Amino acid sequence: MNLKFLAFRKTLFAIVFVISLGFAGYLVGNSISQRVIEKSLAKQVMSTSTVGKSSQLQTLLNEIVVEQKIPGAVMYISTPKGSWLGASGVNNLSTKTRMKPTDGFSIASMSKTFVAVVVLKLVEKGKIELDQAIATYLPTDISPHIINSDKITVRQLLNHTSGVAEYLETKEFIQATANRSRSQPWTAREAIKYMYLEKPQANPGEKFIYTDCNYILLELIVENITRGTLAQAIRSQILKPLGLKHTFTELREPTIGEVATGYSDRHKNGKLESNAEVNDGNGLGDGGLVSTAEDLAKFAKALFVKKTLLSSKMMKEMLKFRDHGESYSYGLGVERFSSPLETAIGHSGTAYGFITLLAYLPNQNTTIIVLINDQDVDIKSIARTGLEVVSKK
Repeated sequence: MNLKFLAFRKTLFAIVFVISLGFAGYLVGNSISQRVIEKSLAKQVMSTSTVGKSSQLQTLLNEIVVEQKIPGAVMYISTPKGSWLGASGVNNLSTKTRMKPTDGFSIASMSKTFVAVVVLKLVEKGKIELDQAIATYLPTDISPHIINSDKITVRQLLNHTSGVAEYLETKEFIQATANRSRSQPWTAREAIKYMYLEKPQANPGEKFIYTDCNYILLELIVENITRGTLAQAIRSQILKPLGLKHTFTELREPTIGEVATGYSDRHKNGKLESNAEVNDGNGLGDGGLVSTAEDLAKFAKALFVKKTLLSSKMMKEMLKFRDHGESYSYGLGVERFSSPLETAIGHSGTAYGFITLLAYLPNQNTTIIVLINDQDVDIKSIARTGLEVVSKK
C-alpha cells in the first residue's frame, strides 16, 4: 500500500492516533464480526460491509511494523460503524513470540488519567478539595520537605502547574536505578526524596511544566487519605467496577496474562535493548499500570462516552484545559490534542520501552488506542495513517 498516497486523501480526518499491527485482528460492525489472520495461516472470513477496511488496516499496519522495524504493536479503533482490534509483530524479540491483541503493555503516563479519576472520586466524597494546599493532605513527615507545599494546590498537581522539581532527572535517581532490581519496587516515599534538595521549576500556578513528580505527590496524598496503596485504590475505584480484568499495577500486583517486552535505544547506539530487567520507577503513580487495548477501551468508554466513572461536576473539572501551544492542552490528568477538524482527549505515555496512546474524538464518537513495545517511535504519525484508512470513502 502506498503510504504517501494515503496522506493526500482530502476526505480523511486530520487527526489521530491509531495503529493496529497484526497477524491477528478483529472487526465488529453492528452484528457482523470478522477475524483476519496472516494469509499463510488462515483465509479471511468475509464480511460484506467492512472487510475491505479491516484487511486494509491489517495490511497497512503489517507494512509499518516491517518498514519501521518495530518489534510489535496493538491497536483498537471504535467508530459508530463498529470496532476493530489488531496486532502485528512480536511481543518479544528473543523468543519471537507473536504479538496478540490481548497482550498487556505498560501504559506509562496514560496511567495518570487513572490516578486523576481516583483523586476526583475522593473530591466527590469530600475527602479532598481541589484548591486546597497539598500540605493539608501530605504525610506530615514529607510536607515540610516540599517547597511551596503550603501554596501548591491539588489541582496544580493534577494539571502540572505546581512548579515542583522533577525527581526523574536528578543524577542521584538515575544512578540509583542503574542497579535496582525489579524485586525491589520503588515506593513513592523513596522516589520523592530525590527532589527534596532540588529548586522548584516555577512558582505555583505560574506555568505548565509536565512533571512526573506531581503524580508521585498525588500517590502519597491518596495513600495518606485512604490508608491503603494507590494500587488498591485504582483497583477498588476503577478496575473492579468496570471489570478490567487484565489491568494491574506493575511490581505491586501479580502479573495478569501475557505482557509484551518493552524495547528502547537505551545507549543511543541505534540498537534496541530490552527493558525487561530495568526498574526506573515502574509501578509508581506517574506511570505504573499495565493494561490491554480492550481494557483501555472499556475505561475510555466509561469515562468519556458514557461518563459513568465521575459525576458531571467532576467531569467538568477534569476537562478544564489550559492551552500550552497551538495544538496541545492539559486538564486534570487528561491531554487534549488539537487538529483542523477535531480535537481528541485522552493521554499518551512513553516509558520502560513502551509508547502508548489513547484518544477519544467526541465529535466523531471515535476511540483510538495504540500500544507499541518500542518507545523510540513516532506513534502519532503511525496512528494518523491508520485512521486515514478508516475514514476514507
